[in-house]
Amino acid sequence: MLKPGQQVPKLAFPLVTGGSWSLDQGTGASLRLISFYRGAFCGFCTRFMQQLNGLHGEFAELGIDLAGVSVDPEEVAKAWAKDNGIDKIAIGYGLTRQQIEACGLFASHFTRDGKELYFGEPALWLVRPDGALFLTIQSSVSCGRPDLESLLTGLKLLADQGFPTRGNA
Repeated sequence: MLKPGQQVPKLAFPLVTGGSWSLDQGTGASLRLISFYRGAFCGFCTRFMQQLNGLHGEFAELGIDLAGVSVDPEEVAKAWAKDNGIDKIAIGYGLTRQQIEACGLFASHFTRDGKELYFGEPALWLVRPDGALFLTIQSSVSCGRPDLESLLTGLKLLADQGFPTRGNA
């Protein structure tokens, strides 16, 4: 698992709206939040991403851009985002096994109905413009997610301090 202050792997993925998202793209944001979610099949992920979508404005006020990505193929991710009203977050698709492993995410692998499933478990990253990790929250289960309201409260305090790095000792 990466520690705050370490450089995150180069990360890029296609977006359901067209084009692509990349950590290399300069957006002028203070931080970039990436929510790694399991996929459209996960009700916990859907509720979390809907809540994140609803808090988009508060994150934007702190200078934080939002993105989410899963292993879902394009058509599944596109329909999922539309059906669930997730329209303020850059939603990516096609996260690969190699990307999951390079990012050090927890992953699950099993076979259901004769189909092999491999996906990343939930994680939330906040990344500085220089590619250094500011915050990581990772879980090995779908229900282990942060309280976004509490996270926002804390980030507002940390923003006043210039988002100091913690947890890197």
